[in-house]
Amino acid sequence: MSILAVDAGNTRIKWACHARGAWQEQGWTPTANPQLQAQWAELSAPNKIVVSNVAGTSIEQAIASAIQHWGIQPLYVRAQPSQCGISNGYNEAERLGSDRWAALIAAHHLHPGRDLLVVQAGTAVTIDTLSGQGQFRGGMIVPGLGLMQDALAQSTAGLERLDGKICPFPCSTADAMMSGAANAIAGAVERGFRQLATRSLCLISGGDADILLPLLNIPVQKADQLVLEGLLRIALET
Repeated sequence: MSILAVDAGNTRIKWACHARGAWQEQGWTPTANPQLQAQWAELSAPNKIVVSNVAGTSIEQAIASAIQHWGIQPLYVRAQPSQCGISNGYNEAERLGSDRWAALIAAHHLHPGRDLLVVQAGTAVTIDTLSGQGQFRGGMIVPGLGLMQDALAQSTAGLERLDGKICPFPCSTADAMMSGAANAIAGAVERGFRQLATRSLCLISGGDADILLPLLNIPVQKADQLVLEGLLRIALET
């Protein structure tokens, strides 16, 4: 069976085809100007298409146009009260983002029986707590690196958005903004981790994962493609 998994985020749409027990073709396109039709033109028709879309109806329409020639109805993932061994602790289960839900499912599949902090470092940063028994306990959402710096630049007269670097003692405005944003996120992650039991593990994915990893003084592993892996689990069990 071949499965096309699509993770439509706020900045990028990432996709990958799974067949013969492994990921095959994969790629990404900017959410602001998606080129899915061109990227998928040469793909063989998959048996299933599974999608997480947090980018709105225009992206849903772009996906529909790109897969029209296959005549396949995609499965749009929505968070459920329980699915794939995970139970949802959100007050309103369906309001949990489909990307967070898929990432939690993937994390539990990768490390069953272990308490986890699941971090997705993208446009926004989500910091979610998952018990070893698969209970999603809740989580935090904070602005990502870019959003934090944009907010400072837009809301203050004396600051502008410049490319800075992370350093222990920033001596320029650009470095101060970048270091402040990165350490604020790292602090939120570490604070969330302290609420977990011993022998817990933090999994981090997303576009800014490599920037944040060196700042985290906790047991942490980079986990690429968590959302796509979770979408695959959902497709296989649906």
